[in-house]
Amino acid sequence: MSDVNARKRADFDHCEKPGDYFITEPNPHEDMARRLSFLCPCGCGDLCGVRIRDDGQNVGGAWGWNKDWDKPTVTPSIAINRDHWHGFLTDGVFKKC
Repeated sequence: MSDVNARKRADFDHCEKPGDYFITEPNPHEDMARRLSFLCPCGCGDLCGVRIRDDGQNVGGAWGWNKDWDKPTVTPSIAINRDHWHGFLTDGVFKKC
């Protein structure tokens, strides 16, 4: 599978293609973490997501985030359902391991 460009969308209703994503507002009930939700880069159509923190730290079950709304990078890697898809979101591109 080739790399998949991430495309920022307003919300779930506007996600159409693999890699389309949106970022929520900070959630006060989850240490002010946001959620980066995206359509699985493999093309299966599943909505997936990870918690991200504005401070960039990879703590408390959240991924680090570079705060770039258009070309996000999150760390560490993202694993979806163990063997379904595993890779990185770096500079707005999903790259499979």
